[in-house]
Amino acid sequence: MGKVKIYIWHSLVLLIITFLSYSFRLDIGFKDVEPILSILQNTSAMIFTIMGIWIAYVYPNAVLKIVQPSSVAAIFSDEDLKRVRLLVGVVVFSALILVLLLLGVSVKTFLIKTSLFTLNKTFFVGVGLWCMLLIIYAQLLCVYIVVASSVNFIIDLKNLNVRKRLSEKLDGKD
Repeated sequence: MGKVKIYIWHSLVLLIITFLSYSFRLDIGFKDVEPILSILQNTSAMIFTIMGIWIAYVYPNAVLKIVQPSSVAAIFSDEDLKRVRLLVGVVVFSALILVLLLLGVSVKTFLIKTSLFTLNKTFFVGVGLWCMLLIIYAQLLCVYIVVASSVNFIIDLKNLNVRKRLSEKLDGKD
């Protein structure tokens, strides 16, 4: 997808999130979203764990480069570097989602006891819904990246295997 299409897509999603938040701010309470928050927390922790394992298992040289920078020379290709950056980005993003959930629930606990909340309840509920829907969208992007990275890894392994077999046939080792 081109950059313009990506910006249009994200803008459209933000408009939908804003519309839904505004439309349902009077009808949705915290009890309604508690299961969603729990799912978000669990999904974020799952992504955080899976991607951390991917990085450590699939790219041990990257980890070795961090731990012992002087003993490891050129480790992997530019393609591998892009993939590691993507995986680390997803780990950081999932950690950020966990932090936002923690902060949101913590702030909510104190905010609902203030007169500011009492006087502007629909505004705060709308903002809370908007934030939650935005986090859901971000989480869905993370899940997509986890799945896409896993599929791409399998495809890369298959292509390497095919190249190896072809090379063996060309070298007469078959």
